[in-house]
Amino acid sequence: MNVGVVAPQSSHWEDSHRAAAVLVKAFRRLGHSAWLVTSLFHEGAPALDPDLVEKSEAGFVEVEKDVAGVPTIRVLSTKPLLPTGAVAFRNFSRILGELVDSYGLDAVVVLSSFWNGPEEAARWAAVRRTLAAAGEAVRRTPLVYIPIYFPKFHATRPVDYASKVMWTTLNLPFILRQVDLLVVCCPQEAAELRQFRTSPEKILISSNWIDPDVAEALDSTPVAPPGDFEYVISYIGPLRGDRNVHLFVKIADKLKTAAVVVAGTGEAADELKQEAKVRRNLVVIGSHEPQVLASVIKSSVAGVDFSSYEPMGVRALEYMYAGVPFAASPNSRAAWYVANGVDGIHLNRPEAVDEFLRWVEMLVKRPEVRDEMGRKAKKAAGLAADKLAAAIIEKISA
Repeated sequence: MNVGVVAPQSSHWEDSHRAAAVLVKAFRRLGHSAWLVTSLFHEGAPALDPDLVEKSEAGFVEVEKDVAGVPTIRVLSTKPLLPTGAVAFRNFSRILGELVDSYGLDAVVVLSSFWNGPEEAARWAAVRRTLAAAGEAVRRTPLVYIPIYFPKFHATRPVDYASKVMWTTLNLPFILRQVDLLVVCCPQEAAELRQFRTSPEKILISSNWIDPDVAEALDSTPVAPPGDFEYVISYIGPLRGDRNVHLFVKIADKLKTAAVVVAGTGEAADELKQEAKVRRNLVVIGSHEPQVLASVIKSSVAGVDFSSYEPMGVRALEYMYAGVPFAASPNSRAAWYVANGVDGIHLNRPEAVDEFLRWVEMLVKRPEVRDEMGRKAKKAAGLAADKLAAAIIEKISA
């Protein structure tokens, strides 16, 4: 089967963007042909010369060795001055039709909310459905939508909030009517979307989002000793202000005997690296290699995310896969995966440093509690993305 997986942009750190590349890997591991279909942008910056796409006849360019790490098709796109700051595809309904014909796509999977990709794909699907109803011979290409719909909108300005509410009110119902399959992470997300009268038969609930490469690395990478430190706590993800990564400087100052490891890239990376120069226990890592991340995760007594908004929360699953308890921000979907007080904790607020430190202190003083939490966290061990890819194929083939 040939599958196109559509996302706003590519990333090694932003869960809601890297999820598309993870799914492409999973489809290909099952023997299918799959491509990441995305914008010009990777981590917010152009991944290739925009002129290459602008001057292309069909409005897209296939990149053999793309920075995303999977076979990638980059399409006409822009970053307009929208309140949400989201990437926008240009003329994507037409381009998607070209891609389906050129690559013989048997399925199109579209990810994320609050951008125009899902709406454009839904228009393409609606036109094909109309043509088929009129007797036109049209290739059957199911449309799968993974909305990553998290109702706790992160809005820095009222206009941003209003834009997201309008998208949900005006665009989402139309999109949901056109899709053949709706993939959600958990029963809570399914309940949110049922208010739009989505048929239960269309909904597939799955939290199988762990990168198969990371899963293999976690299985094979030994636990690294903490060196000169008593223990390690860590965060993996984007290094931006809305992720409250400045709090790790405060934690490093309070936990002198612990290594505080922060892995990621972003606008706050340089500032964190400067802070790390004067703090031997603050370590900033920029590598996204699975073996490096696996070593960070498995060496940690606990993982944490202080984000103001995290709609996906896949990193929490990777920590749990390795048997590492996780502290989830209340504004992160990770809080839907972590059982509070069982295999991690739910922080009362995103900036709850003192609450997190008290929990870590308890885990260090009572290793038997930490071990029990870690054992229960391993419920995520079966959540590799291969299973989600297989479930999608089974559903759309039925």
